Amino acid sequence: MLRKILFQTHWFLGITAGLVLALVGVTGAMLSYEHAVLRAINPGVMTVQPGGRTPLPPAELLARVAGEVPGRAVQSLTLSAEPTDAARVGFAPAPGALPGPGGRPRGEIRWLDPYTGELLGQPRGEAFFRTTMQLHRWLAAGEPGKQIVGASTVALVFFCLSGLYLRWPRRWKSPRAWLLFDPALTGRRFLWHLHSVVGTWLLVPYLVMALSGLWWSYGWYRDGVNALAGMPAQAMRGGPGAAAGGRDVGPAPRIDVAAAFAAFDGQVAGWSTRTLRLPQSAGAPVEFTYLDRDPPHERANNRLALDAGTLAVGLHERFEARPPGQRFVAAMFPLHSGSYFGQAGLLVFCLASLVMPLFTVTGFQLYLDRRAKKRAGEERRRVRELALAKRSAG
Repeated sequence: MLRKILFQTHWFLGITAGLVLALVGVTGAMLSYEHAVLRAINPGVMTVQPGGRTPLPPAELLARVAGEVPGRAVQSLTLSAEPTDAARVGFAPAPGALPGPGGRPRGEIRWLDPYTGELLGQPRGEAFFRTTMQLHRWLAAGEPGKQIVGASTVALVFFCLSGLYLRWPRRWKSPRAWLLFDPALTGRRFLWHLHSVVGTWLLVPYLVMALSGLWWSYGWYRDGVNALAGMPAQAMRGGPGAAAGGRDVGPAPRIDVAAAFAAFDGQVAGWSTRTLRLPQSAGAPVEFTYLDRDPPHERANNRLALDAGTLAVGLHERFEARPPGQRFVAAMFPLHSGSYFGQAGLLVFCLASLVMPLFTVTGFQLYLDRRAKKRAGEERRRVRELALAKRSAG
């Protein structure tokens, strides 16, 4: 009875949630190499030619930006230790700007030549990947789409666990019984073998994708993971500044950018990227986030906070010094994309996402084949009943 219930639920969700997961999988695969693709198609915007030049000091970079776009308030400046990388400058949202996907207005990000201070053009392809992300996370349908994707992600966890149970082989201790694919099979047996064996190969990536993907689908899930990870209450509410409710508590102080970077250099020996975030209101600190020269993943950020008035160190939080639970939470996106496991992991997760429509297609074919066999069986039974009825009448 349990097997029958699991089987019926598995195929029913497969022909419903499976369609959503096919789209989510393909869009996820496209997003896997978003940054690499954008860099490749945007030379001269996201990348620059050093030509033996020396990068301008950060304070001079910002001064030149202010000269190019007077009146625009700068929120952040991101620099890279890689000489071919362009810098990035973030502008504060315009007054009256509409909230973005996260519920808060977002300012404009512009790429910047670190050697001249010239603002570069907008990268091509960003709109395409933005739409792809909206499809991946919300089906480009706002809150209803987000709920559908979330429910389908729960279904993916069910597919993994129920599929494992339904295909449990008699020789379960044999790796060949689990993992060997036989291309000589034909018809229904080939479809079932393809569906079940490939699903076994990709079981772990799919579980990691699903369990990490739920982080963005449900607030209760995110809060639960945060609580288990021992995240500080302030971080769970949205990080520094959350207690103020986002209210402006006074004008932002003027910051000596050169002195702020000098203070950073006095605390940090080496880095691969660093971002200065200027205070936007009174009482807020000058904040740097940075990655080490060889970080474990792209979200392994360290944080240095300086007093806005004295530039004294208020906090220097090293990623490696955080409790294990907090490091796990910070790695949620790298776990979801596979980059947590290096380039090999990113490639495996990308291919796993790309293959996801295979299970929808083979599941549909197996379902239609069962329906056809059921109809054929009913027709044979009806013919036999008619024949018996005629013999009885004769």
